[in-house]
Amino acid sequence: MFVKCKVKTYPDGTKKVYVYQESYIVGSDDNQQDLTFSEDNRTDEMIQADKEHSEFMNLMRTRNKIQDYCLSNDFDMFWTLTFKNERENDQRAFNRLSEWLKYMKKKYGKFDYIFIPERHKDGCIHFHGVTGGFNCDLVQASKDGKEIRHNGHLVYNCANWNYGYSTVTKIRDKRKTASYITKYVTKNFSQDIVGKGKKKYWSSRGLRLPAITTYEHTPDFLKNSLPDYENERLSIYNMTEL
Repeated sequence: MFVKCKVKTYPDGTKKVYVYQESYIVGSDDNQQDLTFSEDNRTDEMIQADKEHSEFMNLMRTRNKIQDYCLSNDFDMFWTLTFKNERENDQRAFNRLSEWLKYMKKKYGKFDYIFIPERHKDGCIHFHGVTGGFNCDLVQASKDGKEIRHNGHLVYNCANWNYGYSTVTKIRDKRKTASYITKYVTKNFSQDIVGKGKKKYWSSRGLRLPAITTYEHTPDFLKNSLPDYENERLSIYNMTEL
């Protein structure tokens, strides 16, 4: 079966529609390039261009997967977790997060989560993340006896995070949160923070993804619509209803 159009439908009824310039066969890599030349005839520039394209597409797949998770699950809290004593050892910071998540599940029961690492300007790793159904011990953040707010909303600290500082806020806009958290998935993120071929983010099992429908042609419901994004390979439409 050839696919010309792919539609992702999220639980709130919104849809993301992808229309490809060239159809692809289901089960194949829709980002695969048509290599006209054999390996022996390809120049160093061509090999490097293919490598960069492959890295870019892997990054986009990771970013899209995280965004789909954010929009398809009931995340209700946004987190930032920092470290005081793991400031020169990335792997130790990764291990600390994994250990903490494992302990929290044992203590409070199963909950949904996604956590993404970021390198601060001073070189230290910290994490941004979202959780759903996580009823841990939160205390209202304060300074000099006054409650701390961000954009008018209360900020909390997690009493169970003992490796450094934590800030937790309630999620009020899923789409803004999804856009905010995926902005950390960058080229530097892939190359400098987690490393090639390694785990890119931490997520709980069983997270839902949007329902996907495919078409062999460009569907009629797009006739009077303008894409929100397009390049030489595809056009993307964000739609509230069809």
